Amino acid sequence: MAPVRSILLLLAAGLWVLSSVVGWSSAQEATPEIADVSVFPPGQRVHGATLEEWSARHWQWTVSFPVEVNPGQDVSGATCGYGQSAPVFFIPRNFPPCTVPAGMAIFVPIAGTVCSSVELRPSSGQGEAALRSCAAEEANRYTGIVMRVDGQEVPNIESYRVASPRFPIILPENNVLGAPARAGTAVAEGYQVIVAPLPPGEHKIMVHVELTNGTVLPDKVLHLTVIEPVDINQGATPLPATPGATPLP
Repeated sequence: MAPVRSILLLLAAGLWVLSSVVGWSSAQEATPEIADVSVFPPGQRVHGATLEEWSARHWQWTVSFPVEVNPGQDVSGATCGYGQSAPVFFIPRNFPPCTVPAGMAIFVPIAGTVCSSVELRPSSGQGEAALRSCAAEEANRYTGIVMRVDGQEVPNIESYRVASPRFPIILPENNVLGAPARAGTAVAEGYQVIVAPLPPGEHKIMVHVELTNGTVLPDKVLHLTVIEPVDINQGATPLPATPGATPLP
């Protein structure tokens, strides 16, 4: 497995983010009640797309930026909001603290990988079956996964492991996969959860992951600040509702 992928999946960093989310107000200080936390079941479509499809979209977003401005590589926080739009906010894989507009569902990548036809690895240039085998082999390395949102554990976390459909990617120069800048196809597999929109305030998501070889990875902690959007345009269309999320016990 290429070193850049290990960094992409496992790095935990701390930073402050807001500059790329234009037009939002400053963060509120109130801490929301735990009862407000809910997540979407793995089999439910969220805003018309499955968890598998959102996983593909998250990876497309992740690999679309060169290293120097890639949100998953940024230690300053300035790029966390790059390319973000309603209704789902993508968390970078390095888990930086993020400022998220209220009303957006939150895609949280836990552990997983992507294999593509353009990478300099044994699967490069081969068909979908080879890409799926590559992604599944990496995802099989993860075990002992625990995820908590504001202190509440997400139950049955193993059911959130999904394999994406094959999807197109376009890699820029100096991309995070270390591959040539060109178009290709990819398959991703791993664990991810979509959290329903959180109320304004400070939130914390903790992820614990172990490897099947007995290695216990450092826990990753994601600090989120959810803020109300500033109404700078009269008559603006509000963010769509997200029915169907399951409250955590």
